[in-house]
Amino acid sequence: MKRTVEMIFTSIGLVIFLLMTVSVGVVAFTNNDTMESMVEEFMQLQEETSEPGVEELNEQEFKTVLETGTNYLFFVFLVQIALGTLALFFLIGDKKPKAAGILLIVTAIVGTVASLFFGIFGGAAYLIAGIIALVRRPKKMIE
Repeated sequence: MKRTVEMIFTSIGLVIFLLMTVSVGVVAFTNNDTMESMVEEFMQLQEETSEPGVEELNEQEFKTVLETGTNYLFFVFLVQIALGTLALFFLIGDKKPKAAGILLIVTAIVGTVASLFFGIFGGAAYLIAGIIALVRRPKKMIE
């Protein structure tokens, strides 16, 4: 049985996660002026909206939070790419469609939650592919 639809949705999810990995990686692993401007804008916004009795983040703390968050998202997206690629190999040649379906559904749900819902569109593509892979039945030959 051809698994073209599942492979297309899995590939769409892979492309989305690849684009997100690249964009988060650029922010995470480059020291550029954009990061500095983001920190400055946050510090100005914090000063304008600060309330008495609320502890404020200093510049170094915010940089640490930003770096840690981007590194975390980069890792989560890489794991989603790896698991999606594995599922795609299971679908090619109709080797293990049930295993691929379960893997895609689990990756979609856990990965979307782990990425703090930044990966919801890629997760939706994985979820659709996983459901189709589990639901489709092979055609029976009439004798």
